[in-house]
Amino acid sequence: MIITIDGPSSSGKSTVAKLVSKFYSIVHIDSGSIYRAITLLAIDNNLIHEKKVNIQYLLKCLEENKISFKKKEKNIFKICINENFIEKRIRTSEISNNVSIVAAIKEVRDYVLKLQRKIAKNQSVVMDGRDIGSVVFPNAKYKFFLDASLTNRSERRWNDLKKNEKDISLANVKIDLNNRDILDTNREHSPLVVPKNSIIINSDNLSIDQVTDKIIELIK
Repeated sequence: MIITIDGPSSSGKSTVAKLVSKFYSIVHIDSGSIYRAITLLAIDNNLIHEKKVNIQYLLKCLEENKISFKKKEKNIFKICINENFIEKRIRTSEISNNVSIVAAIKEVRDYVLKLQRKIAKNQSVVMDGRDIGSVVFPNAKYKFFLDASLTNRSERRWNDLKKNEKDISLANVKIDLNNRDILDTNREHSPLVVPKNSIIINSDNLSIDQVTDKIIELIK
């Protein structure tokens, strides 16, 4: 059983995917965290300068470091680099502002695609991202696309970030999110699109629980 949930940044897809996985007792994989982990490697190794990535050295970093998912609780797997959990380190505005640049690199997308398909080879999964239903699992039976307005998505992201970054402003979050939308939808390789045969759900006037219930009802 493969359930794909795609959508723009901060549309609620990871939270919903986690709840759907809990309902069905199957594994949830946040594929965006893989790109965030790669971005962290790039930043830690000083490979991003003026929004340009040293691709050759980044690919070398991917060869020398192991990115994987480790079980943290029942059916919840969290991203690791060399077996170390890195969830807190990848949820910063610095990572958010650079992840789309890294995710646009074809070699990076090829690396992530292999990892995603390997994870789902012998088990049921709920996987969320930006190209899961369109590229990673185009033949999945259950495909959803979550959308929401830029205003609502910016408020959600700001509320998450300000817990750890006190000086961050809603206006800046909105600008960064809009820039990320432009990069995600216009990149050459695997752009953000509504996957064929997917069900679109707008979450502007729905709570997370309502979106989750709707997806479960549609799957049933």
